[in-house]
Amino acid sequence: MAGVGVLLLLAALAGIALLVRRAALSRRQSERRVRTVRPPWLSEPRLSPEEAERRSLELLRSVVNPEEWQMFDDLGFICVAGRRPQRPGRPAPYGPRYRYLIYPHLPVVALLPRSMAPVREYCIQFPERVRDGGAEALPAGDDVLAKWMTLRSDEERLLAFANVASAGCQVPLGQIERDLRRLDRWQARRRGEAPQPRRQAMLS
Repeated sequence: MAGVGVLLLLAALAGIALLVRRAALSRRQSERRVRTVRPPWLSEPRLSPEEAERRSLELLRSVVNPEEWQMFDDLGFICVAGRRPQRPGRPAPYGPRYRYLIYPHLPVVALLPRSMAPVREYCIQFPERVRDGGAEALPAGDDVLAKWMTLRSDEERLLAFANVASAGCQVPLGQIERDLRRLDRWQARRRGEAPQPRRQAMLS
């Protein structure tokens, strides 16, 4: 009888072990299913390039101030003042170290704040990751907004990690000079003044 009791005990333990194993396997399968549930937006159809561009411009307009949006809408770029002081720890009266021209899909052009002479190009990209693991260029509005937000929130980081080149490397100096003249006329119209001729800026 003792032998029968031992056999029954072993059978019971084997049954319990089997139940525990099945429960653990079921739990792991359930967790795996939870982890692999794809968010609903992944199954949405991709936007057409035109719709993506329209939405990116709407987002840009909702974030930047009205003058900056009008500047971009009229001129195709935004000119902003940096927050990095010319002399660290002494922001006034020296002002920012640079002003910047932000173009879509082009480097950020750094300008001396008074003469507006172009001195640097900071090449930085914000690629859009796509489902197949590749990357595509952001729509124009999103690209400008990403640069604008980075300059506003972490200018030092952008200057430290961007690829730096001399002014005119990717954005021709002639284009920069023409755009600055256009900017002068645009600002003068908004102030109701006659535009003043721009003197040729000396490069540093």
